[in-house]
Amino acid sequence: MLRSEHVMARLYRGRLVPHHLSSDDPRALAVADELCELYAAHVGLPRSSLERELAAREEELGPGLDARRGFRIVRALAKLLEERTGWIAPIDSDPYTLRTRVFELAAALPEPPAAERGLLETPTRDDVLSRVASETGVEEPAAFMYADRQGSQLLGDFDRPSPEELVRRYNVAQVQGVLYSARELVVDLGEGADARLVFHYVKLLGLIYRLEPLAGGHRLRLDGPLSIFGGTRKYGLRLAKFLPGLLMTSPWRLSAEVEWRGRDALLELDSEEAGLESHYLGPKDEREADDIREAFVRAWERAKDTGGWELERGGEVIVFPEKKAALVPDFTLRNAATGEVVHLEILGFWSERNLVERVALLREARERGHRVLIAASERLGASQEALPDAVDGGVVTFKDRLAAKSVLAALEERDATLRR
Repeated sequence: MLRSEHVMARLYRGRLVPHHLSSDDPRALAVADELCELYAAHVGLPRSSLERELAAREEELGPGLDARRGFRIVRALAKLLEERTGWIAPIDSDPYTLRTRVFELAAALPEPPAAERGLLETPTRDDVLSRVASETGVEEPAAFMYADRQGSQLLGDFDRPSPEELVRRYNVAQVQGVLYSARELVVDLGEGADARLVFHYVKLLGLIYRLEPLAGGHRLRLDGPLSIFGGTRKYGLRLAKFLPGLLMTSPWRLSAEVEWRGRDALLELDSEEAGLESHYLGPKDEREADDIREAFVRAWERAKDTGGWELERGGEVIVFPEKKAALVPDFTLRNAATGEVVHLEILGFWSERNLVERVALLREARERGHRVLIAASERLGASQEALPDAVDGGVVTFKDRLAAKSVLAALEERDATLRR
């Protein structure tokens, strides 16, 4: 992901156009290839050496891409390559312990150690270092005293992309960077789009969403970081990570209300003309884990008595056409003895408006014969004052992890209510 200083876009008649490199531009491909070669050549070398080379390449390569912004493009490409690197310490010993021991021995001397022994045979700098070497097993302690500084790290491995792959990643990253400043994101999923795939990434990233059924698909509204959190970076990063997931299907149309350099702007994209390609491998291969949901599955499997309820992954979207709304449950709870089915949705980040809307949908679901439970983390909410009313409305709260017993208690409570 790019930092804000790497993100470039221009305003044209109120619409925001992120910077884009053509994957057919030989100049862009040549720069991308040279940067990849530079990183590959520095495997096993210190970070400081690579950073010096990168600073020099900015001056050499940048003007050929763009006379005014070329150096920023080179920095952005290098930042994306940084994500594909692994850094290692130059020694196994702890540098902090090493230098602390050097300072302790030097401080214990009657006077600072000299370069040479002199007439009084006072301990020298080499004597101190020799003793530290014998104690720690590090042959040259002076060379590794500050090996924990970032510049001393060694480039351990580098997952080298092709130049075309790096340019494609750059174009997606520029749009992602714009989404850091979004108030709301609206995605219309057309007929034929893999809605389940899109919902997977919405859930995985814990985004605040509202779903509306359309005649030929769905309209997905995602709150942006500026709408409720005042620009919280954590949520903004998650919203940006949603984009490559959306790119894995089509057709879709996206519009986002964005604050760009103090002005309101509109970002518009669609699957046919965006010219963007996802670098994600797909839900089964994504390394990101949804900790809350996976922890709940493990907790359910460890539960000694689930009262006959079996846990399944969510399958259906519950649509409320009259309210122009829908729910996407994460799990289905099925009672093997009675055949009863209860849907469970676990919210990620939530706002007061989001929680109020969910409680209203819970009531609507009950009236239509659906049994639905909503679980909300107390730590991911923007308005703690809304929780008491939400709990009264049937929302199950938790802190870090959703316990199986909390869900089972909510099921029993609902059963008792229905019997009354």
